[in-house]
Amino acid sequence: MGLFDEADAEVAAARQATASAAGAYGAPPAKPPVPEGPGYGEDIGKGIVGGLGRGVTGLAGTFGSLGELTRAGLTKAGVSKETIDKGANIIRHIPQLGAFTGPSGSDIQKKVEEYTGKFYEPQTVPGQYASTIAEFAPAMAIPGGGSLAARATNTLLGGVGSETAGQLTKGTDAEPWARAVGGIAAPFAAAKAITPIGPASGAYQRAVATLEKEGIPLTAGQRTGSMGLKYLESNAADMPLVGGQATRLQKNASNALDRVVTERLYDRGDLTRKGVPPDVSLPDPRVAKYGPETLGDNYKTRLAQSDLVSSPALQDRLTNAQTRYESLVNAPDRTPYVEQTRNSITDRLVAQKGRMTGEQYQSTRSQIGDRLRGSTNSEEVAALKEYKKALDDTYKAGLSPADAAALDLNNKRYAMMKQIQPAVTTAGENLSPEKLAQSVRAGRGAQYAARSGGLDELAAAAGVAMKMPPNSGTAARTGAQQLMSVAPNLAVGGTGGALATLLGGPVAGMVTAAAPFAIPYAATSKLGQAYLGNQALPQNARDIVAQVMAQQAASQPSGVERNKRERIRVPVYKE
Repeated sequence: MGLFDEADAEVAAARQATASAAGAYGAPPAKPPVPEGPGYGEDIGKGIVGGLGRGVTGLAGTFGSLGELTRAGLTKAGVSKETIDKGANIIRHIPQLGAFTGPSGSDIQKKVEEYTGKFYEPQTVPGQYASTIAEFAPAMAIPGGGSLAARATNTLLGGVGSETAGQLTKGTDAEPWARAVGGIAAPFAAAKAITPIGPASGAYQRAVATLEKEGIPLTAGQRTGSMGLKYLESNAADMPLVGGQATRLQKNASNALDRVVTERLYDRGDLTRKGVPPDVSLPDPRVAKYGPETLGDNYKTRLAQSDLVSSPALQDRLTNAQTRYESLVNAPDRTPYVEQTRNSITDRLVAQKGRMTGEQYQSTRSQIGDRLRGSTNSEEVAALKEYKKALDDTYKAGLSPADAAALDLNNKRYAMMKQIQPAVTTAGENLSPEKLAQSVRAGRGAQYAARSGGLDELAAAAGVAMKMPPNSGTAARTGAQQLMSVAPNLAVGGTGGALATLLGGPVAGMVTAAAPFAIPYAATSKLGQAYLGNQALPQNARDIVAQVMAQQAASQPSGVERNKRERIRVPVYKE
């Protein structure tokens, strides 16, 4: 016999006894005097303790309670007891489902109460609310379900929703079911009202954090990762009246990305001295022209200060790199560039008595870098990288720490400039996030995956979060267009007659014509963006439902018991 069946039987027996007593004596039995109840504070405090006890025992018997609830639901649906018993016997032998046949929360509670005494039942409405919330609290320990704040909110709202539904249906057959619905609906509705779009994946969130750390003002769609919202924002940019507002949102994000990339490559002060306005960034032709010149000027300044002086350590590193390469690659498969590069470096140093000017060092270094970007042979790449590093270390050994750091920075900027050239070449008014990521990744997959380059993290984040949705031909874009036109028109159409009567035909027509712009305008407004993009209480619908279902399963035995008592209290008299 399930929870509901047992409760129904006890209620029926109690009511029959009440009716019999009334028939025997011809009048309702006298009501006993009502003892003075506890105060609100005491009732709430004791209710919380009692509720926690019921919640803990209910949580421990969650699987058994779910089994009993399933049995009760099937019985209400008309499934015979014999069929249910046969199904239960089968389930007991299935490892994944066998747990649902264990002791229920009410079974465990009765055992515990043999030692602790009956858990306190609150007498006042505030105490009953506090007790129900406390019953839900242990379910916060279940893994998943979002952050602690989210789970706490679900617990509070679930308890309030469940108890409110219970108060409204107190003593009726519907009370246990109403409590379950209220406990599930309230936290779900509230969570989605507070934060309408759930959290994106962890990788997407990290991308958003990277971009926001750089001061890039993402749109709500970009911030949340919602493709539906991205399409809505994109469609809004193409609409009259609201297009300017929506375009500014996207433009602000794109301009900020251009600014961050530009300032990674070039010093803003150096660009200004070349005549580039402070608010101009790549892919503007002025930056594309004068930016490389600023790096060249810095090289001239730094490299004129010192020569590269050869050393035994440099010669050993060059020789060892070539020897390692030749030991790994058979003679017919070797590229001549490894040996030619080492010979060229050695011959120049010998001819110039162990020295190489800064300009010659930089020229040699650039040639090696160009070869590296075009090579797909891992052994050749390893050898050339060692050549380049050996030259860098030797040259910087003759510089002051400040000059060495400045040269390192210029070298990094030069490398990044080379990496993004394809993205700059193919850019329109702004750099494309996708092209930027592709350009930075090209030819250096391992380094990009490890995020070892100066632009890797930024480019990867932009390619994930700022990627524009397809322009046309997708179901999502079509859906967004229909949302912006059909939904407002349906709303206005339902009141069209009233508008025509109250405002007159022309005014009603104007309102109807403006309706399709309402949703895109609201979504792209400052307030709409703040609301749609907020992550104050980020939760997936799946997590909310999982937690509140667990809460309901844990609290259902005590809820059924409360309902049984309330139904027994309702007297049934015969005429």
